[in-house]
Amino acid sequence: MTGPWAALPDDHPLGGLRPVLDGPDAELGHEPREGFEDRCWVLHAIRDEQGRRLRWHEVLAQAGRSLADWPHTPSYLLFEGIAGTEAYDGPSDGEIDHETLVRLVELLARHGSGGPDTPCYAVHAGIERAEHPLPARLGRLADAPAHHAAREANFPANWWAVDGSWFVLTDWDLCATEVFGSARLIAALLADEELEAVRHPSIAEALATP
Repeated sequence: MTGPWAALPDDHPLGGLRPVLDGPDAELGHEPREGFEDRCWVLHAIRDEQGRRLRWHEVLAQAGRSLADWPHTPSYLLFEGIAGTEAYDGPSDGEIDHETLVRLVELLARHGSGGPDTPCYAVHAGIERAEHPLPARLGRLADAPAHHAAREANFPANWWAVDGSWFVLTDWDLCATEVFGSARLIAALLADEELEAVRHPSIAEALATP
C-alpha cells in the first residue's frame, strides 16, 4: 500500500525516541548530537522569476557574501538586503520543498538496506504539535513525496529510518534540511549535482559560536 504516512498512537515509543522528541530541546525539531558517522545540510531550492533554479552561492555572490563566511545556521537571514531576492521563490523555511525532498528520498533509498521500502517514523516539531493535534507517523520512504503533497500541515520536522541508519531534521526556523547518516550517504549527498548539499556548522555548533 502506498500513499501518505499512517498516523501512530500518541503513546507509540518511536524506537525509544519519544521522550527526546517530546522534550523541550525538540521544540523546533530534534538535532542528534551523536550516533551517526557524518552529517551535512541540504539547502532548499531557490528559483528566479523565470522558474530557473539558482544555487545559493550564486545568489549570495551578488552581494559579495558566502555561506562559508556565515557563522549561523542556513536561513532566510542570509539573503536580507540582496536586491531582487524578494521576487524569488524560496528557499522554503520550516519544511523541505518538494523537489529537494524527491531527490533526497532517491539518495536515501540507494544508501539504505531497505531501499524505497525502508520504514520511516516522522514527527512534527514540538512548537507545531502544541498548536495542532498532529500525530507521529509511520510509512515507506518512497511515500515521503506523497505525504508531502497531501499534507495538511508542514512536512514533519524529523523523519528517520526505523533501523536508525539515517535521520533527517528540518528545523522550524531554517531554510535547509540537516541529514545524519553513514559517511557513504553524506558523501553521496555532497557530490550530487541535483541537490545543493554543504558542510556547515550544526545548530549546536552555531549556538556555541561566540
